[in-house]
Amino acid sequence: MSLSRRALLSAAVLAAPAPAFAQWPFGLGRRGGRAPRAGRADYAGPPLRQQLGDWQFDQIRTAVSARLQPVIRDAIEDRFIQGVTATPGVEAATAALAEPGGAVWTQSWTRDGTAPAAQFAWDGLDRAYVATAAAQMVEGGALTLDAEIARWAPDLPNAAWITLEDLLAHTSGLPDLTAPEPQVALFQPGAAMRLSPANDALLAQVLTAAADAPMSDLLAQRIATRRDLGETIFTAGEPVAVNASALDVVRFWRDLLGDRLHGGEMTRRRFYRLHPVGEELADYVGLGVRVRDLAADAGAPADTWLYAGEPNAASIVAYSMTTRATVAVTLKGSGAADALARSLLDVVAA
Repeated sequence: MSLSRRALLSAAVLAAPAPAFAQWPFGLGRRGGRAPRAGRADYAGPPLRQQLGDWQFDQIRTAVSARLQPVIRDAIEDRFIQGVTATPGVEAATAALAEPGGAVWTQSWTRDGTAPAAQFAWDGLDRAYVATAAAQMVEGGALTLDAEIARWAPDLPNAAWITLEDLLAHTSGLPDLTAPEPQVALFQPGAAMRLSPANDALLAQVLTAAADAPMSDLLAQRIATRRDLGETIFTAGEPVAVNASALDVVRFWRDLLGDRLHGGEMTRRRFYRLHPVGEELADYVGLGVRVRDLAADAGAPADTWLYAGEPNAASIVAYSMTTRATVAVTLKGSGAADALARSLLDVVAA
């Protein structure tokens, strides 16, 4: 298609009324003549975390660059079995740990002795996968981080000043979009950070609209197929479900940090502004990634994790800045995956 023909079609689309399938929260609204900055605010929340240095990213890339080679690690195996059997609520578990030299251990377990599933559910990790697809689309030119969501959702509060980056960083101030009554913004875009499913839901809809594909297919194509993650399955839903082997989750995280899913500049951008979660100033959120300073926890080692998941939740994948190892753990039943992940990393640090 010629450039002039493409431009004419684009102009026709933008001039046309929103079709039935593009109704709330989507439409073809525009910001109009107002400057994007006019409706935004400078960040006024708790102090941001100090940025990671270039030398740290260089060290991380080196640590995750070695080809993975499966090994038997009796000490890690024993720690894993001890941890899951000692937690009564755990029905099944899987874990993998990759050392900086490329040695990787993995194991699955069930309390009743039945054969473990090939893939486990990884609750809470969908944000990292979706954000990675968004980063790829930005690099490819399909989207921009400063694109205002008014293009897709003109009727939402502050839609003319909320950007794609705000959705990724949860700095949009969007209220609960599922509430029956119209709600006002929680804060001006950029003024604060608040984790909200509203950002995740709208981000997913922006990506699927831009790609013209369901989120499960989008992630499969851009992540699982691209990196040959044959034991990873994405299932449609809100949010999309991630089902994978622990080894595939470790490979995904190493690929992300090793600049194999997007370029190094984008990797740094995702960790550039780290907003604190809560008042303890130990857990921080970037663009679909998180950083946790373990030394702030009572009795915890002096370590920093680059991770995805939620503290004290059932699933986590983390890169340890101290051991330079990558660990992934998910539990079925009750129990904290990060506690078991920390215990496995302690074996490597010993």
